[in-house]
Amino acid sequence: MKILVRLIGGLVHTMGFTEEEIALPPGTTAGALLAGLGIDGRSVVTTRNGRGIALDETVGEGDRILISPPFSGG
Repeated sequence: MKILVRLIGGLVHTMGFTEEEIALPPGTTAGALLAGLGIDGRSVVTTRNGRGIALDETVGEGDRILISPPFSGG
């Protein structure tokens, strides 16, 4: 299956891309995706199609995953 991963902020510089289509095996969890990208040990905010996703939830064909560093307003 293919998903679209978009990175925000400092992750773009660290990972070297802003947006990339990635092929994954069916049943891949959000946590496994982060581990595969090498960002599993970092504090990040992860959404699927505009809504938060837990690390144990699976991603599906065509999902749009956004990964960003934590942020705060003021």
